[in-house]
Amino acid sequence: MDDTNQFTINPEAQRICSMFHFGWASKKEIGQIERNIKLFKDVQFYFSLVGYDIFNPPGTDWYVLRLKKEYDSAAFDYFYKRVKGIDRRHMALLTILFAKLVLPKKLGHVEPEHELSMTIDEIIYSYGAKFQQGKQNIKKTIESLLAALKKHHYILLEKGRSKITAGPAMYMLHSDMLMDICDYVIQGLTESLSTNNLLKEESAASKEELE
Repeated sequence: MDDTNQFTINPEAQRICSMFHFGWASKKEIGQIERNIKLFKDVQFYFSLVGYDIFNPPGTDWYVLRLKKEYDSAAFDYFYKRVKGIDRRHMALLTILFAKLVLPKKLGHVEPEHELSMTIDEIIYSYGAKFQQGKQNIKKTIESLLAALKKHHYILLEKGRSKITAGPAMYMLHSDMLMDICDYVIQGLTESLSTNNLLKEESAASKEELE
């Protein structure tokens, strides 16, 4: 027996679901769907059938889809493999931005409707040296990392302006995934530090042998 015959499809809810092409939809386009309780419940139900929750981040212009917790165990591996051109530095910066732009609202430290933002200069001043490699220009390095995050909609950064705010994709990440990213970044930095220390030890030993 066809399971679809057990319930009646709500065409309006179906239309709304079809608008989540990238995992989010504009509230300006679909309206405040919670005002119609039945419509909202139908949308929730349809997404739940394919393993997603619909989420309304306070103070934003979107509704966002997130994988249900029970299906999110392998999400980090999928995230890392799927997003090309993203490395540990991008993920480290993503974690910092999440902590600055999203976490204060989740913890109740600021009002949900309050817009949180950072500037490129603030990132350079506070964290620039941590992302610099060799003699690279710090500002160009940070701008390059931000450009990749903007491309994948993790941040919003208007052309000609330095104000950075959270993008819709930022709200698709579970906090657990951000912890995975932190662990992954720290692991990479630790491995890099161990390698550098080993090279220094080998270099020192070579100098002693020469002496």
